[in-house]
Amino acid sequence: MIQNAHSTPKITVEMHIAGQVASETFADWICHRARLLDLTGWVTIVDEAEIVAHVTGDAVLVDAMEVACSLGPADVFVDRIDCRPLETAQGHNGFTRV
Repeated sequence: MIQNAHSTPKITVEMHIAGQVASETFADWICHRARLLDLTGWVTIVDEAEIVAHVTGDAVLVDAMEVACSLGPADVFVDRIDCRPLETAQGHNGFTRV
């Protein structure tokens, strides 16, 4: 099997998603989108104004996930997303809600 020599590196970021994000469906929506992008990690609701997600995958796809979260589903309003790179890739299987 030939591998693509131009594959992007895997990264892990911690996303703090702030705004009107209290919708119970938003965390599930994030899990679904992450799985579609073949990302691993987890998401949790901190409070009615913040969700935190740890996302691991190809750098380009992690960026795509940030864009998807900024648009969000119709029942949320994302004010800002703060991303912080984490030093090591997390060893998660799949993407879950915690």
